[in-house]
This record gives sequence, C-alpha cells and structure tokens, in this order.
Amino acid sequence: MTNTKISQTTQFLQALSQGDQAASEKLLPIVYEELRRLASYFLKNERVGHTLQPTDLVHEAYLKLVNQDKVEWEGRSHFIAIAARQMRRILVDYARARATHKRGGDLERIPLDRAIVFSHDKPEDILSLEDMLLKLERLDERQAELVELRFYGGLTVEQAAKHLGISKRTAELEWKMIRAWFRKELKKEDG
Repeated sequence: MTNTKISQTTQFLQALSQGDQAASEKLLPIVYEELRRLASYFLKNERVGHTLQPTDLVHEAYLKLVNQDKVEWEGRSHFIAIAARQMRRILVDYARARATHKRGGDLERIPLDRAIVFSHDKPEDILSLEDMLLKLERLDERQAELVELRFYGGLTVEQAAKHLGISKRTAELEWKMIRAWFRKELKKEDG
C-alpha cells in the first residue's frame, strides 16, 4: 500500500470516528483489496461449499465496522486488525448456526489439539478453538491477539510483533508460552 493510500485511509478513518458516514464510502475502495485478501485467507481453510465467499465476508465485516459508534480508529493497521477479528466472529457465528442446525444444537466437545490442527469442515472444531481463544483472552489479551493475528490473520511472528508494538524476540517467546499453555489446557481437557 502506498504512503498516499495509507494517509488517505487514516484521514477517512478519522472522519469516520467523528461521525462522517460519507467517509465510509471513500474508505472502502482504498482498503477493499487488502480486506479481500484477508477474507480469502480466512476462507481458504473453510469447508468446501462454504456459503460465504470472500466478497460476502468483506462486505459483512465492513458494514459492521463502519456502522459502529464511538470507535476511535488509530489508523490503517488498527482497522485491519479489527476487520480480521470481525471476520473471525462472522465465521464463528456461521459455524455455530451450522452446528446448531446440523446437530440439533448438541455440540461435541473436542480436545484442543484437534482444534489447533482443526478441520474447517467441522463447526465444532472452529467453536472449540474459539472457546480456547476466549479463555486465553481473559488471561492475556495480547497473547490472544498474537494467536488471532498469526492463526486467523496469517501474519508472521515478525509482522504480528510489529502490529502489537513489541520486538520479534518478545513475540517469539510469547508464541512459545502460548503453545505451552495450549498443551497444558489440552491435558486438563483430556485428563
């Protein structure tokens, strides 16, 4: 993304934060391709025949993002990170609805190791991962955001570290701690 587009994005986000809804129409063409790449990344691991297409996911997430009241957008990377979170929530909601419909609401609990290398064909795997991520978020928001950026956003450790404002080394150490925490939680579930 060019410096001009980054500065325009920031300008439109600030206008949006101040209640200028017309700014959302100007913002979309600037961030659309990046949001579409993000949506494609999310959906590439989804089950075959998923009803959402990248364009649908972008539009649904974008509408939810720009229609929020009292959001102080910090800039393009903040917007993209929140967009990734919103897309994740949309996919989790779709998985919940599918699991409820498919299984009459009776979700099977599965161990996290299956969820970490989970099958996007099984909504219960997505929901199990979401449960663990929410649990981690209550313990350490930054570590949960690191998982979200790496797993859902497809960022490298270095890219996630930059987004979080921490060193690459800190992100690597936290990633090791997160993995150890997941293993410990798995033992609790299995034990």
